[in-house]
Amino acid sequence: MNDLVVTSRPGKTTRAAIIAAAVVFVVFLIVAIVMPHANAGAHFSWKDQVSTGVLGVILAGFILVLTRPRLRADASGVHIRNHWGPYKTIPWDVIVGVEFPKGRRFARLVLPADETIALLAVQRADREHAVAVMRDLRELLAQSR
Repeated sequence: MNDLVVTSRPGKTTRAAIIAAAVVFVVFLIVAIVMPHANAGAHFSWKDQVSTGVLGVILAGFILVLTRPRLRADASGVHIRNHWGPYKTIPWDVIVGVEFPKGRRFARLVLPADETIALLAVQRADREHAVAVMRDLRELLAQSR
């Protein structure tokens, strides 16, 4: 029985998204604080300050969506979660191949009739980690045959 379990999540994209979200939040917070004082003659109330702060939180939250992709593969199949939505499970018997096409940013699962599912958790930017994940996914696919 095979007990190989492959897990992955984006590395560099996650770090960049966290930094970008923090910068956006801090910039909007500073703007909200400075708004009534450096306003070039415009009038801002406390409601405008709160709205600006809330907008910063919302925008930072949208940026953090880039940290959501996950992949977990085991003998039963591939469990993936991309930016939006819940985990999806794709059993090995419907997967035709696992590929990382040249020039593409993400790996993908190939299904019958040339359908593909992007694996956003396996990204070219993560280099060695992506190579190791792809090697293990291909091994699991070969063992399922």
